[in-house]
Parts: sequence; C-alpha cells; structure tokens
Amino acid sequence: MQIDANVAEADVGVVKIDQNVDFTVDAFPMETFRGKVVQVRNAPITVQNVVTYDTVIGVSNPELKLKPGMTANVSIIVAHKDDVFQIKNAALRYRPPDATPVETRKTITSRAGRPAAGRGGGAQQGVQRTVYVLPFGAGRPEPKQIKTGISDGVVTEVVDGLNEGDRVVTGQISSSMTAPSPPANPFGGGRRFP
Repeated sequence: MQIDANVAEADVGVVKIDQNVDFTVDAFPMETFRGKVVQVRNAPITVQNVVTYDTVIGVSNPELKLKPGMTANVSIIVAHKDDVFQIKNAALRYRPPDATPVETRKTITSRAGRPAAGRGGGAQQGVQRTVYVLPFGAGRPEPKQIKTGISDGVVTEVVDGLNEGDRVVTGQISSSMTAPSPPANPFGGGRRFP
C-alpha cells in the first residue's frame, strides 16, 4: 500500500527518499505503523494559499488492517539521535518579566536560527539560544547562552552550554498577595450617577 501525504513547503526541504515514517490511523489509534518515503513529487498542491507537496510513503500491510481511504497521521523522521542531553522547549521560550533590554536583544537575534524543518524536525546544528538558569541558593534567574541541536517540537538537544544538574527555568508562577479584583460586568452600563 501507499500513503499520499501532503507535506508543507516549509518542511519539504528536509524530506528525502528512504526516510522512516511512523503513522497512526483513526481505526487503530493506539497502534503505530511504519513505512518509508518512496517519492517526493515536484508538483505543488495549493489549497487556500497553502502550498504542499505530495509525498508518497510505501507501507507494508501483512495483516490487512489498513484499508484504502483511511486518514493517516504521519510523522516523517528526518533526524534521530540516542542518549542526548535535552531540555524542554518551554525553557527556550521563557523570559523573565524583568529581563534587561540587553538580554531581550540577545534572545531576538538568537531566534533567527529556528528549526530548519518548520514545525519541529531537525534543527540547524549549533544554533545559539538563551535559557535562564536558577543559581543554587535561589536568586534571580541568570541568562545563559547554549547551543542547540535537533528538536522534535517538545524537547531540544543541548549541544553545549549546560551541565547536568543545572536548574533551567521553564515558567514562572505569579504570586500576589492582593485579592483578585472581581471581573467587570459585561452587561453593566458603566458608572451610575445620583
């Protein structure tokens, strides 16, 4: 059998013949099937100004579970590494509310090196990013420059700049001691005057 997958133009640059593919179908949501990229067709498909490319995935179907016309949710594996040092992508997005303009500028310039594969997939090697690390003994989070590797959209490989045991900030809980103000009444006519 084969799957005709529509791959977005932002992602098609990293798709190659013989790459492994994992996919699921709605009829068997807990089972992962496997295939390989057989062909990436050059004719673009444009629907509502979104350009995609038909990518043919060859699939073995020995148990005859897969039927023609089923919808497949496809993940093309463009890069794979085992036993790497990684952090959650939330750490790459976190900025403290009191970040200095210099820290913010470093962050903006480092964002130019986003993953080459668009939404996840492989990333450019050695991209500089800023994360915030909590020093031992508390205190204000300190910015630290790191080099990142591949990403799957949830976690990203850290090539250089962090050590095991570093406490990387992924978010901040706001704690205010004041009582929250009641929400405004959307049907109220504003202030009443006597």
